Amino acid sequence: MGGFFNNLMMRFRRFMQGRYGIDNLSRFLMAFALILWAVNILFGFRNVILSVLVAVLLVLVYVRMFSKNIQARYNENTRYLMLKEKLLNIFRGRKGSGSQNGRSGGASGHAADTGHKIFACPACRQRVRVPSGRGKIEITCPKCGNHFKRRT
Repeated sequence: MGGFFNNLMMRFRRFMQGRYGIDNLSRFLMAFALILWAVNILFGFRNVILSVLVAVLLVLVYVRMFSKNIQARYNENTRYLMLKEKLLNIFRGRKGSGSQNGRSGGASGHAADTGHKIFACPACRQRVRVPSGRGKIEITCPKCGNHFKRRT
């Protein structure tokens, strides 16, 4: 039985190579779908719109998880995290900082990702994530191929 389970897990890992996997946005969508599902159960599955919305959200989670377009999913997740941070700052009574939008050309990031910094490419504004604490490095934009130097 253990060999079967290990073989199954190995096949699944191989299948997931090159795919995006699950991230914060997918977790949020999954939790939201489960909450809507629970609300729909309370109403005895009478609301067809809620049932369809739950199904659409779950399909969206799986499409994101199995997607091979990693850069697009990463950008979606980054936008979600920035929006979440802005909303949390509003509820905390703080003003959002302008450098968090990634368009200033400087570093911007989130407290959850302390080992990396995010810089905006000066040519195309693509956000590029690089390890922090490496000193001055040359960064190559994955979108346009532009080279620029920044201190991490």
